[in-house]
Amino acid sequence: MLRPEAAAALVLLLVWPGAGAERNEPPPCKEGRECFDYTLVCAESGYEARLYPASTWVGTRVNGSAYLPSVVKSFWRLFHYIQGRNQLKVHIPMTSPVLTRVKDEPGSQEFEVYFMVPRAFQELPPTPTEDTVFLERFPELRIYARYFGGWLTDENRKTQLHYLDGKLSHDGRATQAGQHFTAGYNSPMELFKRRNEVWRLADGDLGCSPTSPE
Repeated sequence: MLRPEAAAALVLLLVWPGAGAERNEPPPCKEGRECFDYTLVCAESGYEARLYPASTWVGTRVNGSAYLPSVVKSFWRLFHYIQGRNQLKVHIPMTSPVLTRVKDEPGSQEFEVYFMVPRAFQELPPTPTEDTVFLERFPELRIYARYFGGWLTDENRKTQLHYLDGKLSHDGRATQAGQHFTAGYNSPMELFKRRNEVWRLADGDLGCSPTSPE
């Protein structure tokens, strides 16, 4: 557990807009950590179109809190699962990214946070022992993703999502309404070379260049 002074410093870093800002885009996967692999369909200025395979995740749901406190609370629930709070009592390696499903409804305070289950446990993942933690099978995902650095806060989540939506609208790319995802690739202790993303699920053909009028 973080000491009080360390926790206070972490909170300060999370709310300081310039903290951890990066000029160069870091790679999505760090050496030694398993990542959610994808096929890059195409890349446009401001976003990428990606195809992700079906996969199994462990998740938890939080209601009634703002984005950042909800993610922090959820993180520790899932961290306890991979540290042994599962029926097999096994340690499960951490993966990337940490996904958060966010409803687009104004004022919504319901968030679902997920860790990907490593390949070794994908087919038969250990059952959680906590009632607030569940396993979920994701179908193949067709994603539009936008990268940004620094710390993932509620403010920059909304800013980056607005930019992504504008680019996709300009290019005539349809997305599924009602939800979006955030993806975080770093430990809270990593102050630099941070990578975050906002995701939209594609509705229809997955591509980058502007669609031709019919």
